[in-house]
Amino acid sequence: MAEFDFTSLLKNELKPALGVTEVGAIALAAARAYDAVGGKLLHIEMTMNGGMYKNAFSCAIPGTEELGCEMAAALGALGGDWTLGLECLKHITPEHVARAKELEIPIEICVAETKDSIFIEAEVTTENGVGVARIEDFHSNIVYAAKDKEILFRKEKTAESITSAAAFDFDSVTVQDMVQYAKTVPVSELACVKEMIEMNCALSAEGEKGVGLGIWKTLSAFRQKGALGDDMMYAAQKLTCCAMDARLAGLPFPAMSIVGSGSHGILCSMPVVSYGRSSGASEEEILRAVALSGLVTIFSKHYTGRLSALCGCVLGGGSGAAAGITYLMGGGAKEVSAAMDHMAADLTGMICDGGSTGCVLKASSGVYTAFLAAMLAVQDVEIPHNFGVVGSSAEQTEKNLGRISDEGMSPMDATIIDIMQKGK
Repeated sequence: MAEFDFTSLLKNELKPALGVTEVGAIALAAARAYDAVGGKLLHIEMTMNGGMYKNAFSCAIPGTEELGCEMAAALGALGGDWTLGLECLKHITPEHVARAKELEIPIEICVAETKDSIFIEAEVTTENGVGVARIEDFHSNIVYAAKDKEILFRKEKTAESITSAAAFDFDSVTVQDMVQYAKTVPVSELACVKEMIEMNCALSAEGEKGVGLGIWKTLSAFRQKGALGDDMMYAAQKLTCCAMDARLAGLPFPAMSIVGSGSHGILCSMPVVSYGRSSGASEEEILRAVALSGLVTIFSKHYTGRLSALCGCVLGGGSGAAAGITYLMGGGAKEVSAAMDHMAADLTGMICDGGSTGCVLKASSGVYTAFLAAMLAVQDVEIPHNFGVVGSSAEQTEKNLGRISDEGMSPMDATIIDIMQKGK
């Protein structure tokens, strides 16, 4: 079996994020650009790829009641701390919000149609000059900063970083590799996973107080009427949806993101934690299951992309959750592979129409399907190989989803962005 540094992969991909990561990234770029010049704001121009624009369009700004790209850029410039990364709006106050609303300057948001991967360029003009900051590839990856024509910072791809990136060959990774890691990794190496569980559970507790769509309250009301059972699936939907509601409503509490998304992080962790605790699994086994879920999520998103036309929260994080739940049900690599195929057979085609309070509805569907996928898998029920999008293996299925997202659904993505821009 090939050797992969899965521990480092998890550590690199698990990052705290305050609010939806796309508005956080926009604010981060604006904050860095403003920091380069300082002074009275005169003009803000933000250029970004379509997926970034789409995901931030209807997003709540954490700690405020505001939404969207323009407000994220304004708040980033007015009060963001770029040294905090995706938590750059952590110290925003009502005074900052009031000042942002009172700004009488142009704030332009442009979509760079030639950019497929993550890209944001902030150009902030003040009485002192023009500050520029650029983010590429990852939500918090600032690669360039300048004041007027003076370059203040430029990140080069070193030979070491190129070698490191090439060393992790996803095409060679198998489900068996990931399951074996989850079973055998020293639990001391999973501190980041433990932090993920604690952070996302704390976020869920805040959401349970009542924000967003409050899906769990509706589920609870109909449970009392007998339409739903008080079972493990109900408990998992409650824990997951409360965390999603809190994040998407913009509460000032971080989620532990994975592959740049707090929603992915919530969905790949909370259903697994809930099932594990409900079924009496040990905390160590839950840690191992969430680690497996995280790896499957990262593996899936490697092929579909960090900002995809498909709903990555469900097909990435949800596939991870199905894998983690299957593991806790006693399944091995064979059953985990089957659960991943079940997710693809069921929910492929669920679109991503940007980050918004509606994402919690998708998450609820993802929790249900993750449980169903796991239950079928441990009962030796498998979707036959090479049926529809299901490939010759679970690994090939994930690659197929990447093709669907990239080749098949790009026109749909462009249509959604056009709808947003025209306000119809």
